[in-house]
Amino acid sequence: MSFLAQKRKHILLREQKSVTEEDSLFHPFYYQQIAKLTGSGGWGINFVEKKSFIDAEGRKILNLPKEYEPSLKKALDFYAPEHHELAQEKFMECSMGKSFSVTIKMLTYDQKVFWAKAFGKPILNEQGEIIGIQGVFQNIDEEKIRALQLEKSMAVIESQNARLSHFAHIVSHHLKSHAGNLSLSLELLKDAASIEEREELTQHLFDVSKSLNTTVAHLDEIMASQTKSIECLTMVSLDQCFKKVHTRLYTMIQESKVDIYTDFSEVPEIEYVPYCMESIFSNLISNAIKYRHPDRTPTIDLFSYHEDGANFLLVRDNGSGIDLEKHGDELFHIYQTFHDSENAVGIGLFIIKNQIETLQGTITVESTVGEGTTFRIRF
Repeated sequence: MSFLAQKRKHILLREQKSVTEEDSLFHPFYYQQIAKLTGSGGWGINFVEKKSFIDAEGRKILNLPKEYEPSLKKALDFYAPEHHELAQEKFMECSMGKSFSVTIKMLTYDQKVFWAKAFGKPILNEQGEIIGIQGVFQNIDEEKIRALQLEKSMAVIESQNARLSHFAHIVSHHLKSHAGNLSLSLELLKDAASIEEREELTQHLFDVSKSLNTTVAHLDEIMASQTKSIECLTMVSLDQCFKKVHTRLYTMIQESKVDIYTDFSEVPEIEYVPYCMESIFSNLISNAIKYRHPDRTPTIDLFSYHEDGANFLLVRDNGSGIDLEKHGDELFHIYQTFHDSENAVGIGLFIIKNQIETLQGTITVESTVGEGTTFRIRF
């Protein structure tokens, strides 16, 4: 015999007077005008009569048909699958005498997800035995979503601040190094004793100047990317964006003999900043080509898809791969490179991660050394 069946049998043996559904169990607890004012729905379960109750406001929140009859067996249908365990836990606690207050993800009758604040308390008879549960629930979807977005924004800001702090430290080091090299070279040039020595130092000055210009160019690129990230959103065709980047990288693509496969049929367009979308395509495709595996024909797969209410872009290659256990924490830092390629610079991933997060998205990576890498962008 189940726990609730045993409880019902025990109560029926001792119960001296019947307990009606609304008059004795629910009516004292909940008032219609308060429900309308607060937008809260009332619910209850009568263990004695094995009946469930949802008031008019609760039925409205859940979008229940007029003919729908609530029952305990169907109660879990109104909770998101990932919160079934939480709902069952709170119900069992309450049926044992413990009141609850919980924020939980619920479902309407037509399967629309919303966040709710739910309260419940046990109902006792004159002998102090638990004969039911009554409670209220309120749709707090907008409030909860705002709170989650705020938490996400704070996490993004902290992440960006950490990377920008690292960026400032690295750039400062680079500039100091260039300045020191220039100063030392000029001092040595002033005291040079031979033409050969002067020519060697002059060439070194050109090299330092070139390196300094490269650092400044990187700074300009990063600042431009940050400025472009706050431009107005527009509908961006992924196929057209890819073709534009393909034209730009044509020489690199031809020389590497890379095979590129695309499928944007599931999500052909995304509301985004065009410059940032091109930056994502350009950096991830060029990286896949730069770090291709030397013993096989390079391939790159690009496709879009929709999952859990969000749009994604996946970029997968069969290249050299990245040791994420060793380099995972540094992957998106500036001037971080993880291969021996002479073309490695280390600013592309730094740039696109900042762009993506500025536009409220995320980028994740999966990689196996010697097999390839997959980047997944959630817009």
